[in-house]
Amino acid sequence: MGVYYDLGRPVVGGWMGGGWISHDPVRNTDLIWGGEFGQEGSVLFAVDVASGVVVERHVIGAREFSVLVQPDSGVIWIYSFHGLNQPGNILQSWNPETRDLRYHGFPASSGTRFVNAVWGREGRIYLGTHPFGHLVSFDPKDETWHDHGCLAPDPILPKQQIWCSVQFQATSGEIICLISRERPGQTVSFDPISGKTHLLEKAPDPPVPTGQAKHEISADIYGGTYTVGGEVCTFDYQPSVATDICGLNKGPDGKIYGATIISMHIFAYDPSERDLRDLGRVGWGGGEVYDVIAHRDKLFMGSYTGAYWGVFDPSKTWNPRRDVDGEAEDANPRSYGVIGHDMNRPFEYAVGPDDSIYIACRANYGMPGGGLAVFDTATESLSVHRDYEQSVQCVAADEQFVYGGTSISGGRGCVETTEQGLLFIFDPARQQRIFECVPDGEAVAVTSLAVSGKSGFVYGTTSNSHLFAFDQEQRQVVQTWSLRSNGSPLMGVPETYGIIHLTPGSDGDIYGCTRTDVFKLDVSTDRIHYLDQPPIPDLYQIVEGEPGVFYLGARGHLLEYHLKDTPHFR
Repeated sequence: MGVYYDLGRPVVGGWMGGGWISHDPVRNTDLIWGGEFGQEGSVLFAVDVASGVVVERHVIGAREFSVLVQPDSGVIWIYSFHGLNQPGNILQSWNPETRDLRYHGFPASSGTRFVNAVWGREGRIYLGTHPFGHLVSFDPKDETWHDHGCLAPDPILPKQQIWCSVQFQATSGEIICLISRERPGQTVSFDPISGKTHLLEKAPDPPVPTGQAKHEISADIYGGTYTVGGEVCTFDYQPSVATDICGLNKGPDGKIYGATIISMHIFAYDPSERDLRDLGRVGWGGGEVYDVIAHRDKLFMGSYTGAYWGVFDPSKTWNPRRDVDGEAEDANPRSYGVIGHDMNRPFEYAVGPDDSIYIACRANYGMPGGGLAVFDTATESLSVHRDYEQSVQCVAADEQFVYGGTSISGGRGCVETTEQGLLFIFDPARQQRIFECVPDGEAVAVTSLAVSGKSGFVYGTTSNSHLFAFDQEQRQVVQTWSLRSNGSPLMGVPETYGIIHLTPGSDGDIYGCTRTDVFKLDVSTDRIHYLDQPPIPDLYQIVEGEPGVFYLGARGHLLEYHLKDTPHFR
């Protein structure tokens, strides 16, 4: 019988946004609205510009949202990008007269999320959507929704993701939208009267804003400051929302390091001191640090968006140098810049037999495939082995080869041209793939890989919740198991299917976690053993610290699991 310890939430308030300005006619004051986001829900708050006091705080049932301010009335409209258990397309409003939130439902189309919104002069709100590229509108006067259809010009390809991004309403009354799928995008106009859509060679100039703001106001929501007429003021909003753990690994100093989704924060847990702390936000980019990996005395990491690669020295003081995007010599973490070659999402990493770090990557928006990037630790240089059909989702290595698992998905918006995920063997000596196969004919991705030091086999999981064993000498899958639960889908890594993570144990067996289970594959008997039930579901990542002690991400919490309970003596 083992035991779990909930070590707490390492990163709280790591994912914030906003700085929307409205005028409250009831209190006769200007408000700065901010959002604190997270996988378990969000918070909308407002700061009184005159006093710096937080005067509004509302829980929003979404992972992320944005705000549109209605001219003159002080009403704000909240539209969600990502729901908690659905893509996210709920519209809400806050009225200064009632000071309450109201729900206004959502358009009839399912499986969509809002992209952005503009206020139409005729009193409607126009919202663009993803992934089907529809323009919808809401009329507050009679609480009705209108779906104006997909605005993307032909050809519209099956399964291709389309973003309809509303730009502005032209002086002619037409709604100008940017349609994005493969880059670059296309500009279209929609006439609300005729319902006609036209492809434009060039976007018209946006109308000149009318009206005069009372003050020039800007806000740094992360920094807790705002500027009014050149004067810097502070506000004291206390964050409360944790962000989900997406990366986890053992560091060079024995501590457990990790990262959380859409925060760019790194955290560390010291098992000897029982100390969990948020180290802070790295100095570059925006999005998330996907994972971390130890190499000698350093900790390396990759981040989205833009596929940045960086390094942290745990022996030195945290000094992210955001003023130079982490690229100064004294920056810690220090950025090496972008991986390049159209890479965007550096998911997982493994140290190869040649002492280089191999990076599983997905391509940028609209770009097909991905690649296996290589960081030469001796020269600190980056290169990419590009795959124009599939992205590389996961990677592992032994003393001879590097192993990669692929996904049929490339950058969002590209056209998928394959149907099955692959397992491949990459030879560092020749710097090329020397073998590939389909380990599971029904799986669109291989989602995690681990090599057993006992059996020598490569073990992998798939998008359809299977576990397989691959004998690299025979070059074939020798056994497959069906797991009793699915993996956890987490936004962006990717969110279209759950990932069942694997890690090699110090005992030579393979350990893993699904959304609700922790399991061990005994490689001697080829039997799966489901271990103690974790106290929190939505498990993501698993890594061993000291022998028999495992660490798991569970939503925004870090769990410590001891395979055997420690007896207490009196």
